[in-house]
Amino acid sequence: MTFIIIFIWTLSYCFTLQVSRAQITVTQTPSVKTATPGENVEMNCNLSSPAYCTTPCVAWYLQKPGAAAKLLIYWTKSRTSGTPSRFSGSGSHSDITLTISGVQTEDAGHYYCQSFHCRINYNALWWTFGGGTKLMIAGPTVKPSVSLLPPSSLQISGDSATLLCLLSSYSPQGAQVSWTLDGSEVIEGVQTSAESERDGRYSRSSVLSLSKARWEAGERFVCRVTHDGAARETSFFKSSEC
Repeated sequence: MTFIIIFIWTLSYCFTLQVSRAQITVTQTPSVKTATPGENVEMNCNLSSPAYCTTPCVAWYLQKPGAAAKLLIYWTKSRTSGTPSRFSGSGSHSDITLTISGVQTEDAGHYYCQSFHCRINYNALWWTFGGGTKLMIAGPTVKPSVSLLPPSSLQISGDSATLLCLLSSYSPQGAQVSWTLDGSEVIEGVQTSAESERDGRYSRSSVLSLSKARWEAGERFVCRVTHDGAARETSFFKSSEC
């Protein structure tokens, strides 16, 4: 509903621009920002061509790992329903700012500035996104809880075998996963999910899929997790099933 309102409002109030779509760029600074809880944070958005409207046609989105982007602010200053009051927008024409007054752990993510432009004479409307600002919240390091789940007996009796490595409840984000089989790194058959966030803690999973022959030939399967500069290995020995 909010998007529809913005769309109609933009068509109604944007003035004709004497620039082409290809000439418009949106630059966000900084590209990465690290803050501590309670700190005031500012992110800037510069438009190569002003978004001339009664109020500048600029919106801010927040995208967290594994989730769709969420609209926070539209018309430069208007918060959407559900956006906390600590978020505020300001600026005019070409220079727009998003401010978080007293940033919280759950505010970590990628913030994107979006400008709307229209050319009424040509009945055209388009929007341009900036490259984003990655906001990271510094806090106490919490090591990931790691679980390695072996294939089920049903899988083993089939043509393939799958091992699942689960990482949960860690902070900050950035945990990396790799696999080894009997001491040799395995790349083929590895699928690692994007990190997801909840209440400032992160989680992700990684799957190792093996052919039946490779499963039968292997003995020691290791999920190696690297987080905050420290590495941890969780192993599964096939002989332990016996």
